[in-house]
Amino acid sequence: MNRAHTDEEILAKAAAIDKNQEQIKDNRVDVPVDIEDETGTAHTYVVTFIRSGETEPWKASEINELSSL
Repeated sequence: MNRAHTDEEILAKAAAIDKNQEQIKDNRVDVPVDIEDETGTAHTYVVTFIRSGETEPWKASEINELSSL
């Protein structure tokens, strides 16, 4: 599926967002990202980050587009 934004754009924005400690389950967390395209349409993506342990860095494992309005 073609998205309005590249994986790099989405991941850069998602990586800059603090992980909500209350939403971390089994070293997985979903981070919502809203980005507008050149026409002003807002796209909402969810990036799933995983890590192998609490001291390990987060790695993106999945990007999904939820909506565009």
